[in-house]
Amino acid sequence: MKKLILTMLMGMMVLGAMAQGGKLLVRSTFENFGDSVYLKTQSSVFKGKTYAVTGEMMEVKLDLTDADHITIGRWFNGRGQAEEGDITLPAIPGETLVISKDESGNICLSGSQFYVDYNEARNVVEPINRAGQEYVDGLKARMASGVPREQLMAEAKERVPQLMQDIADAVIEYVRAHPDQDAAAALINEIPEDVENYEAAAALLTDRARGSVAANLYKKNLKKAKKEAAEHAKRYALEGQMAPDFTLMDINGKPLTLSSLRGKWVIIDFWGSWCGWCIKGMPKMKEYYTKYQGKLEILGVDCNDTVEKWKAAVAKHELPWLHVYWDMDDENCPNVPDLYNVKGFPTKLVVDPEGKVAKIIIGEDPAFYDYLDEVLK
Repeated sequence: MKKLILTMLMGMMVLGAMAQGGKLLVRSTFENFGDSVYLKTQSSVFKGKTYAVTGEMMEVKLDLTDADHITIGRWFNGRGQAEEGDITLPAIPGETLVISKDESGNICLSGSQFYVDYNEARNVVEPINRAGQEYVDGLKARMASGVPREQLMAEAKERVPQLMQDIADAVIEYVRAHPDQDAAAALINEIPEDVENYEAAAALLTDRARGSVAANLYKKNLKKAKKEAAEHAKRYALEGQMAPDFTLMDINGKPLTLSSLRGKWVIIDFWGSWCGWCIKGMPKMKEYYTKYQGKLEILGVDCNDTVEKWKAAVAKHELPWLHVYWDMDDENCPNVPDLYNVKGFPTKLVVDPEGKVAKIIIGEDPAFYDYLDEVLK
């Protein structure tokens, strides 16, 4: 009985920490932020809190219901808007955040012990974040100079995952060295959303740090990452499986069944006239439809459209392949997007001549066309 009561009390203490609120005291001159500054959190904007910049230290008290993030930046056109020079930091109730700059213009944090520690912790990931931003800026400059978008995306697919893993590795090493530090718990949130890396870092924390209010920052993202991982697995679960058969009305008002196309490679293209990226991808689709004519068929499944807009888009963009229409308002119409776990547009599924789903591509990705070249050459 004593053991049971002790376990319950410990559980109540952890739950209490998870929901702790209070005031965050922010002190700074907010230098170099322009004529005024704004403060906002991810969960809310502190409306009416515009602060004119002076040479004196300011003190702002913000009510928080839980750990959050605070962004401090310039006020632009009457509303808070992220710009170069904005900073985003953990907002922990009951703490004091003092923001200053060193002689080189770098942001320095002090105040309560949490922010003294976090100042050290953030220096672990800042160089990697800067390298990532420089890489992105370089890509934008190269795109503006005329380098093909497809080439840049292919390069980014190689480079960006490594940058993300570099951040995760740096955070994990910091947590390993500071397992009982609340700032280390907060730093885990800097890991790009990845269940495995979140859990690896969290496992290094002491029970006390894992139950701290600061730990709620990564716990929220971990929950979100788990949900997204489950949805990702569900979306791609059909790869290697027989494509679920369906029948929809084609553009001439006649029933068309997917299985009637067996013997060819088939692209099932979930799209809509309202989908900008779907339309942008059509010229490349037309190119490949011509390139592999006789080997390849495309079946466009129009979604979330009116019949009129669907037919008008097919005519306007001169789409020469097969088209069917999913009527979302007709209860008797098979829900093909749900059948294929389609959550985003465009979604393309490559079905082999035997009727199995060979590849699923979500969004416009050059890898889709590389794959077609690989299997259809």
